[in-house]
Order: sequence, then C-alpha cells, then structure tokens
Amino acid sequence: MSLEALPGTMPGVPAIDFTRLGGDLFVQPDGTGGERVLLRRDGVQLRLDVAMGTVLEGPVVPRVILLGIDGLAPPLLTLRRLAGLSHRGVLPPALRPRSRRAARLAQMVQLLDGLRAGASQRDLAVALFGAGRVAAEWRGLSDHMRLKVRRLVREARRLAAGGYRALLRRE
Repeated sequence: MSLEALPGTMPGVPAIDFTRLGGDLFVQPDGTGGERVLLRRDGVQLRLDVAMGTVLEGPVVPRVILLGIDGLAPPLLTLRRLAGLSHRGVLPPALRPRSRRAARLAQMVQLLDGLRAGASQRDLAVALFGAGRVAAEWRGLSDHMRLKVRRLVREARRLAAGGYRALLRRE
C-alpha cells in the first residue's frame, strides 16, 4: 500500500505513531526520498511504501494513495489492518489470516477438552508448547506464556458459551 506520511499535527485528524504500534517495525530508505516500511504484528506483515515523509519521527497522518480500481482488495485489507492496530492496539480477529485463525481455534478446542478433563493452565501450556519450553519459560523473566494461555482459556470459554455463532457470520 502506498501512502504519504503527513505531519501528525493536523487538527481533528487522527494520527498514527508507527513506533508505538508494537510488533517489529523495519524502515528502509527507498532511494527516492521515501521509505519502505514493514510492520510485523500478530502474525501479519503490513508492507507500506511511503512516497513522502517518514514514519520514524513521531505521529503522522497517512494519506493513502490508491491508483485505479483493479487490485484494490490487498491495499484495502492492509488499510483495515492498520486502522485496527491504530484504534484497538491489536489486530482484530476478523482481520487475521484465516490459517492463523484456524490454528488458534484448534488450540481453543484443545484447551476446552483439557479444561473439561481438569487440566491446570500449566498442563494446558505443556499440551500446546511442549514440556521443555514450558519448563524454561513458565516462571521465566516474562509472563508471556502464562498470559497467552490465560487469553486462550478466556477465548475458549467465550467460544463455548455461544461465541462460535460469530464465526458463522464472518466472511
């Protein structure tokens, strides 16, 4: 998707600070005064071609450049993902790649089975990530693994309580 990065000081126009979106941000000058930007977050890579300005100097107002009517679906999906990250701080589930969502749903079903069998959250983590990784990371410097299991358990319970209906309504 091509855009111009305008200064983020325009009254009434929401700005995006790419350096605060989380994930991995890679910026490379393109040799013509613009930038090639790659943002990786939540299993998705957003590739942006910045024709003017920079995303590295604080908040910017993106002016999106769409040329022609054919082939609009990919840049519009990128724009929707960028808007989701900007507004919510996370990539909305409906905008995650389907294969990734399918894998996540499979993990939730696996967790529901484990919960019904009386498994602890640590037991569930072993089933998902393996005993070696859990032994190394469960009580490590970061709570990442425990928090991920908690989120999956919460989402799995919501799914079992009727949230699965929303899956049927998605495109």
